[in-house]
Amino acid sequence: MKDRYLRIVSIAGVLSVLIVVLMGALVTNTGSAYGCGNNWPLCNGQVIPTADKQQTWIEFSHRIVSGIASILTVIQAIWIWIQLKKVKEIRFLAIASVFFIFLQAFLGAAAVVWGQSSPVLALHFGVSLLSFASMLLIAFIVFEETLPRAHRIVPPIHRGMRWNFILLSVYSYILIYSGAFVRHTESTLGCTDFPLCNGRLFPEPLVSKAGIQYLHRVLAFIILVWLIITLIVCLKRYKNIPSLSIVLFISLIFIFLQSVSGIIIIKSNMALYSLILHALFVTCFFGLLMILLMLGLRKTNG
Repeated sequence: MKDRYLRIVSIAGVLSVLIVVLMGALVTNTGSAYGCGNNWPLCNGQVIPTADKQQTWIEFSHRIVSGIASILTVIQAIWIWIQLKKVKEIRFLAIASVFFIFLQAFLGAAAVVWGQSSPVLALHFGVSLLSFASMLLIAFIVFEETLPRAHRIVPPIHRGMRWNFILLSVYSYILIYSGAFVRHTESTLGCTDFPLCNGRLFPEPLVSKAGIQYLHRVLAFIILVWLIITLIVCLKRYKNIPSLSIVLFISLIFIFLQSVSGIIIIKSNMALYSLILHALFVTCFFGLLMILLMLGLRKTNG
């Protein structure tokens, strides 16, 4: 019975952090970052705000959800530390989940109280993704260890493919950071058409909002091709390990959806729904990629 409750907590933890990430995107894209003024943890000097402004309630709701996610993260970390202490990855992930959820909260609070530069604000989204990924990996392991018929997946991965997963993960984080940087430098509409950039193959001048947007497009195209090649190689070399190809295929779907939502952002002149979908797809993609990386790093004799 306690295994069942642990699975429920792990799912709740993943969903709560995902909601935090999406609400963070909502805060950014509705201009609600200062909905509670420069106050933290209070909101405009109040425990519960009385203002009727939409931005205030969006920011306040984001803080409430972040608090709930933090509590769930700590409870889960303590629980798995005790119950699953023999699992190799679990203690690292328990510490990482708590570290990233509180680092995320600190960066958010710092941005409200002291203000932050665009690079630091972009980093905030990157930390949020690491927080989500750590929770997703924990949930994956919890289900591996507690479901009656489940087993620990330890695919025999060659060194070259293992390094491919590592480099793919690092590159993906850079890509995601570049996307957050695009948003926080207000470069989303630096290119107002697609696939050209303001009617040109290359933006002019290159060092501009159009250049920032164009660089993000190039990075996104590279990872799309990279994933397709990796999937083809896995289908040929690892036919006996379907889990790798399945995770890769779903990851490819999400990166494709993210690309489509990016085009919709431009075509719809930054419609809110397209911005939220863009954040959702990239968050799911990164989480799946971290599962792939974890499987790739597992030793066969482990």
